[in-house]
Amino acid sequence: SRNNNYWRDTGQWLDGIEMTAITDPNARLNALLAGSVDMITAINAKHIKKVEAAGKSMLSIPSGLYGGICCLKNTEPGSNHDLVQGLRYIQDRERIVRKFLRGQGTVGNDHPINVAYGGDHCHELPQIPYDPDKAKYHLNKSGYSEAELYVAPVIGFIEDACLLMQANLKKIGFNLKLKRVPTDGYWGAVWMKEPLNVVTWNMRPTANAMMAIQFGPNGNWNDTYWNSDRMGQLLKDSLAETDAGKRHEMHCEMQKLVSTESGIIIPAHTNILDAHDSSVQGFSNCPLGQFGGNGWAEHIWKSA
Repeated sequence: SRNNNYWRDTGQWLDGIEMTAITDPNARLNALLAGSVDMITAINAKHIKKVEAAGKSMLSIPSGLYGGICCLKNTEPGSNHDLVQGLRYIQDRERIVRKFLRGQGTVGNDHPINVAYGGDHCHELPQIPYDPDKAKYHLNKSGYSEAELYVAPVIGFIEDACLLMQANLKKIGFNLKLKRVPTDGYWGAVWMKEPLNVVTWNMRPTANAMMAIQFGPNGNWNDTYWNSDRMGQLLKDSLAETDAGKRHEMHCEMQKLVSTESGIIIPAHTNILDAHDSSVQGFSNCPLGQFGGNGWAEHIWKSA
């Protein structure tokens, strides 16, 4: 309910807000379409037309938000460099953005810093291509002919991207088994525990903050267990560097390290896709989280 003594005056137009946890994405969509709720987060891009056809409104905010695959570096098969490289080259990134994100995103390059981070994005870093021949070479070199990936709908496009990867791997003689699991309990039971698992990360305010929380040596949320002393030193030094050019060079080196040595595979970054009833207004375009960086409660209002 409304706090009339809230410490700052940013609007607070609503008398109250009721929040309901609906972890199943299809059930969440149906709740909006049926009018049971006014707002839902994390829309699958393939449902945009259905949302708009029902007279609802979409928010699409370019962001560093991404979906990816964690290959744990502290255990097989993720500790096998060639296996991870093979999985990198089998990602049909442009098709994922075009077909599954409906253009509502950007191609990933296996590090979390995309163009949404501005000058800290290393545009000089070569794009990892879709190359089945290189994928086959590395997978054969790895000694593995199959692997199992745990998949949950943690972000809209990830299940389709994994199915595409599975089909492309089959063409080159590699058997990728997809173990489908629910989102309920996923972050406690699967993420950072199963050798190969899917993941999603929201954008952070700075590139250093994003890379530090996910790739800082021995960090609590270092979800591929890749620990690099050089990465740790660069994270520290870049915070103290006042020369923009030198700092950019450090960020480029960090992004190259992550994309070539860590266990993260990032095929695509997606816009933040949320939907709401057209009567609800006042959202911002902040790219740090759902509905304008999760600060929407202070600003939105609902028309009668």
